Amino acid sequence: MKKALAFLLFLLFLLLAWLAWGWYKDTVVCCEEKTEPPVAVQYGPLIFDCGTDGVITNDLWPDKKREILAARKEGKKLLLVAPYFEGEQASQGIARAQKVKALFTELAPEDIVVEARPVGDCEATKENMLHELRYKWVTRNDDVIELYDRTAILYRYDSDVEIVTPAVDAFSKELAGFLKETGDKIQLTGHTDSDGEDDYNMELGLKRANEYKDHLMSLGVTEAQIEVSSKGESEPTVPNDTPENKQRNRRVTVHIIE
Repeated sequence: MKKALAFLLFLLFLLLAWLAWGWYKDTVVCCEEKTEPPVAVQYGPLIFDCGTDGVITNDLWPDKKREILAARKEGKKLLLVAPYFEGEQASQGIARAQKVKALFTELAPEDIVVEARPVGDCEATKENMLHELRYKWVTRNDDVIELYDRTAILYRYDSDVEIVTPAVDAFSKELAGFLKETGDKIQLTGHTDSDGEDDYNMELGLKRANEYKDHLMSLGVTEAQIEVSSKGESEPTVPNDTPENKQRNRRVTVHIIE
């Protein structure tokens, strides 16, 4: 009798223990705040040190540099556009671009051009691609000046008729091929130097834009892909104080519309 009672008490103890564990698991363990281990921040091949403006690369950089160099085309220059962050001047972006330029020892200095562009907070953008550094193989000569987001076709004479040089022809064929493949639209804007009256220059700028539009259409680009406008003499890139500067201002800019 005593053994049976002891056995029953043991079973009752096991039952109470099981119920207590279930209550603890459902009301305490389930609701305790779980702390996840911190996730290590993964940066790309290159970032800028926000404190010193230094360039920091990791073991991913050699492959990235090889990828950039492999995309080179004959006659093109490597354009590096480095960021300058909140509270900084454009000169700091240029300084960063110069430091990145120094990493490309495979290229002659004259085959690399640098620019700067404004970006937001330095620390907040470290995870972005190359810490907001942009690069592109571009055409740079006496007839075509290709920037990161637009290109200027220069006019040697004060007219709306441009003699198509080999450089202009090569760029135009490349642009036409790109537009036919992607279906993207472009904005062509005509510009002039400061010679002549405002109304004349507005009309001349529009004639230049339309002239280049016709040139692209002759290469197979559809008219629906091309918008034209004129700024006349209102947006010079350099002062109109020398013949060379005036040529820089006689241009049609090509901007791909996103």
